[in-house]
Formats: sequence, structure tokens, C-alpha cells
Amino acid sequence: MSSLRNSLHRRSHKERSQLSHRSRLGILEKHKDYVLRARDYHSKQERINRLREKAATRNKDEFYFSMTRERTEGGVHVQDRGNEALPVDIAKVLKTQDENYLRTMRAAGLKKIDKLKSQLTQLANLLSGPSPDAGGADELDDQELEVLREAGVLPPAPGSKRARRKTHSKKGKHIVFAEDPEQAHQHVVANRTASTSDHNPDLGTPMDVTDDVNSELGWKSPEEPKHKRRRSRQGAKEEDSQEDDAGEASGPGESAKEHRTRLLKELSARLVRDRQLRYAERELQMQRLLMSKGASRKLSGVEKVEDSMDDDEDEDTSRSKKVDEKTWKPRVYKWRVERKR
Repeated sequence: MSSLRNSLHRRSHKERSQLSHRSRLGILEKHKDYVLRARDYHSKQERINRLREKAATRNKDEFYFSMTRERTEGGVHVQDRGNEALPVDIAKVLKTQDENYLRTMRAAGLKKIDKLKSQLTQLANLLSGPSPDAGGADELDDQELEVLREAGVLPPAPGSKRARRKTHSKKGKHIVFAEDPEQAHQHVVANRTASTSDHNPDLGTPMDVTDDVNSELGWKSPEEPKHKRRRSRQGAKEEDSQEDDAGEASGPGESAKEHRTRLLKELSARLVRDRQLRYAERELQMQRLLMSKGASRKLSGVEKVEDSMDDDEDEDTSRSKKVDEKTWKPRVYKWRVERKR
């Protein structure tokens, strides 16, 4: 009999939905929804009534000695969690550990940057012009050229500030006092001949002269031990095998242009990361110095780092804009000169 009752068709009762002209009010509230809303409302009302009763029956002359150590902000009681500031010595040790960690991570990143630079310099079509068949597709754009210049793979642009700084750093000041104009002219001629011999590969170089002098004096250049030479040969073989594997991997499945673009993108990201790590390391070092003894005076605040500038450059502080970004320059302080005993 039960099987017959289960086999008969039963009408499925559906919940009443919201009317179409009241759809703006949302889903139609059911009884269980009303119960939850009512409980929440009554609990809030009871809480408010209890607070009113406490405020009406409180003792205005109530005092505890712990009140002297408490504080309020805008009439709201602010309770201390019991956190105490670390001593200066412990904080300096922690900052030293953080600085050592950043230095370690930066050294690992520099090794990867050098590896990418070696891979880019080994590419045969890195600086090759566009072939007529490709139609200019293999030509480097401005962003890729800027990344290569920043990494040092390519020389800086002739009109850039970095190139001017490099040429300025190469010019050394060496004053020579001559007795008469003839001696000064002889010195100028000798310098010119020395510079031309440096630029001309056919002429002798200063290294050749020093080597001859060393051989005449009986000095011998130190030779590498045999085990070091074996290790260097093994490392060279491993590098050659890795390069061959990379060339095979990037051959059929990946074109030369895609391989070069991937290397340039990774190099650009690692250069930005290295710059941020370098500035974070300098900031930690400055914080440790500020925590030590001695009066200091702030010279310049946080500055934005331009793409064509390096951290060792001296910029005009009047034109620098103070920003709060990930890529920034640390603050600059000056300490009072103290006489050391």
C-alpha cells in the first residue's frame, strides 16, 4: 500500500514569491526571516536599555587608582594592550639582521642579473639591424634599449646625463708644473702619443710595458693551481652544455625575438627589484645611524627616482618632488662634527 501511495503524483507546494509591482522591495520575507530580524532588534534594544540604566545609577564620585594611568580620546576609553617599546640596542640588532637579509637577497639577485646580461651579450642578433625579409620586426624599441643601457650591456646614449657623468668622471685633474714653455710643449706631445698608443691596437700598450719590466726584473705572474684549473674547465663545460640546452629549447618552439623579449623583461624586473632592495638597505642603515648618538639635521626628504638617474648622482633638491611611491630615494641627513678623543 505504501508503494502505491508513493507512486501517485503529488502536488509540489511552492513558496509565494514577491509581487511584480513590489519587486523593488527585494525578496518576499518569510516567517523564519522575520524571527531572525525580530531577535536581533530586541537584543539591541535590551543592550541599550541596560546601558541607560547603568548611566542613570552610576556613582559620580567613583574612583580607582588605576584611573590615573588610563586615558581617553574624544570621550572614549582607550586601553593599552601592554605592549612595550623595545630597547634601542635590541632594535638596532633587529635592523642589522634585516639589513643583512636584504644584502643577501640583493647579492643573489645580482648573480641572476649577471647571468641574464651574459645571455644577452651572447645573442648574435641582439644589435643586428632589421632584415629585409622580417620587415623590421627584429628591431629593438626604445624601452628595450633603455633596459640594456641601464644594465650596462650597451653604452649610454651620447646626450644622456649618465653619459655626461661617465665622461666627466673619466677626466682626471693632473697639474704639471713646467719650468718653461718648451718643457710644457714636450709634456703635451708625450701625453698625446701615449693616448694614441692606447687607442691603437698595433702600438704597444702600458700592459705590455709592465709585462716586459716584470719579466726583466725576474717577477713571475702567479699561476693558478691545478685543481682550480680543473674546476674552471668543468664549470666552462657545464656552462656550454647549459647554453646548448637553452638554445635547443628556444629553437623550434620559441623564436629568437620571443626569447630576447623574455630575457629583456626579466632583466628589467630584476633591475627594478635590485634598486628597491638597495634603497631599502640604505634606509635601514640610516635608521640605525639615527638611533645612535649624535645630533643630526635633515637635508632632503623622500624623492622620486627618475628612470635615467642612478642613486649615486647628485640631483638638484629644488626640482625634486616628494612622493610616496615604491621607487624612491632615502632621506639625507647631516651629523654635527664632533671631536674624537
